[in-house]
Amino acid sequence: MADFTSALVPEVEKELLVNSGTYSGIWTLFTDDASNTKGSGLGIVLKPPTGNVVRQSIRTVKLTNNEAEYEAMIAGLELAKSQGAEVVEAKCDSLLVVNQVNGTFEVKEERMRRYLDKLQVKLHRFREWTLQYVPRDQNSEADALANLGS
Repeated sequence: MADFTSALVPEVEKELLVNSGTYSGIWTLFTDDASNTKGSGLGIVLKPPTGNVVRQSIRTVKLTNNEAEYEAMIAGLELAKSQGAEVVEAKCDSLLVVNQVNGTFEVKEERMRRYLDKLQVKLHRFREWTLQYVPRDQNSEADALANLGS
């Protein structure tokens, strides 16, 4: 007799994809921040190649917008790695963070340099990674979670 409990279904689907050769193994990560007078919040949406989407809303100490964007990305990458991700496609609606990480923009402040260094260490723990800019309207779920956290 086969056990088809709901907890096993994602594992069965994953096994089928791996065996059929259609399994891409790419995890998609969306992050956002919210900073206001009440505090700062981080929003994380992690979409594995198969299985359930992981959503997190995190309340933090008061941070600037740029600091919170970095914190959200760092927390999201830590979550992805803890879930076993090896290939991650990260998406963020901060042009500054995306361009600093990708080397297009120069980092002028020492505090931002430390954030960038920490983020690059996290990224290089993955076999493959990309970081892309997405417009705010394509990042609404992570934005809502960040606002919930703030």
